Amino acid sequence: MTELARIGGDHGLALDPTPPGEPGVLERIRQTTSDLLGRRPEPGLLLLADLRHVHREAAGVSLDWELLAQAAQGAKERELFALAKRCHPDTLRQMRWANAKLKESATQVLTS
Repeated sequence: MTELARIGGDHGLALDPTPPGEPGVLERIRQTTSDLLGRRPEPGLLLLADLRHVHREAAGVSLDWELLAQAAQGAKERELFALAKRCHPDTLRQMRWANAKLKESATQVLTS
């Protein structure tokens, strides 16, 4: 992520090199309200929801890497193309991992 922010700076973009770590205000309010009202989903369903989120996020990032690589190739930006080519496989691995974990867990969670 820091490499992408650095290269973005070369093109006049101010990218945050560190992804957000803490949940936003709305997420904290939602969670607190849910806790106060006693609405606690089953742990297995929470796991599936989290895995679905990881998969969807990775799929979106994968598309971003594809588009970035295409743009870099078209603009003959070798360093940016090399970065996209190097990082994209990690995103694909994350997506495959989340998919495998969903398949591994879904039957038991959804039928119990």
